[in-house]
Amino acid sequence: MFMMHDRETPVWDLVTRIFHWSLVLVFCVAQITAEEWDSAHEYAGYVIIGLVIFRLIWGFVGPKNVRFIDFVKSPGTIVEHITGMLIGRHTPETGHNPAGGAMVVVLLVWLALTGLTGWLNISLSGPTAEIFEDIHELLGEFSLLLIAAHITGIIVMSILERQNLAKSMIDGKKFVSE
Repeated sequence: MFMMHDRETPVWDLVTRIFHWSLVLVFCVAQITAEEWDSAHEYAGYVIIGLVIFRLIWGFVGPKNVRFIDFVKSPGTIVEHITGMLIGRHTPETGHNPAGGAMVVVLLVWLALTGLTGWLNISLSGPTAEIFEDIHELLGEFSLLLIAAHITGIIVMSILERQNLAKSMIDGKKFVSE
């Protein structure tokens, strides 16, 4: 199914890969412990907030492919990219494509808001805390849809580019054309 391109090149540095899989693991812990084991859920939330803050910093000082300036594109560029995919004019990117870059930003903001509302829920009391609890639960549940969209995007792009993009987040390498 996957076709080798001209050469394999490093794309994702070790720090970014450790961040990504740590976030996956801790998010799963947060989901599993929600409403079952409050202290574990809270600690997982703190770790997620810490990871998001780290990624925001890494997005300015990390290697080229993980810097926001490299992959955050305008809405017009994102629409053009998606339109190009739909009509069969996809151009592979070394790092994140415009839609993938948008998803990174959406997920980071979403997880930050989810963590913030969770923290506000346990830091406040009374009706205000209950409001933040409801918002936190809504954000947490909707994050599952965002993650499903993220995984679907990886599968679609793997098919279009004829390579295993999930593997590149494990070994850090991707096949690119010369």
